[in-house]
Order: sequence, then structure tokens, then C-alpha cells
Amino acid sequence: MVASTSSSPPASPAPAPPAAAPGKSPLMGGCLSCRLLSGAGLLGAGGYVYWTARRPLKLGYAPSPGIIFQMVVGISIACWGLVILVDPVGKAYPIESKKQ
Repeated sequence: MVASTSSSPPASPAPAPPAAAPGKSPLMGGCLSCRLLSGAGLLGAGGYVYWTARRPLKLGYAPSPGIIFQMVVGISIACWGLVILVDPVGKAYPIESKKQ
């Protein structure tokens, strides 16, 4: 018996079609206490960073780029906490959520 040799590789199965994209889940999984705790924590952390950077300015020191950057970071962290508390994701189109 002669073994048959073929130069073509075996056929591979066709790739599966991509799965449908999952729907947007609510921020923090819809857990109100998680949103309140993390949002309030971020607001507090942002306020602390901001006021710590502001302290030398109250003593009369000139603002340096590092102090200004620290103040911007503090404001950004506080805004992030506010966004988590408000949870604007999915509230622009409330009619679509009622259809489901």
C-alpha cells in the first residue's frame, strides 16, 4: 500500500460569526449603595487633594506648576465622583429602556 501524500493542509472549520455586542450595563451594576459609597469617597478624596494643594496658596506662596496640576487632579477626581453619583449612563433615552 502506498500512502497518499497531499501538499494541501486539512480544511479548517469556518470561523464563527462574531457574537452580538452585549447591551450596556448600568454603572456599578445598578447597585445604589455601591454608587453612593464610591461616589462620596471620590468626592472626599478629590476635595482632600484640592485643599491640600490650596493650603500653600493661602499662606502666600506663589503657585507652581506642580501645585496647579495637583489642584486640577483634585477637581478631576471630585468630578469623577459626581458622575458616579449622578449616573447619567442610559438616562438620555429613557423610552428605549421601557420598551424591553
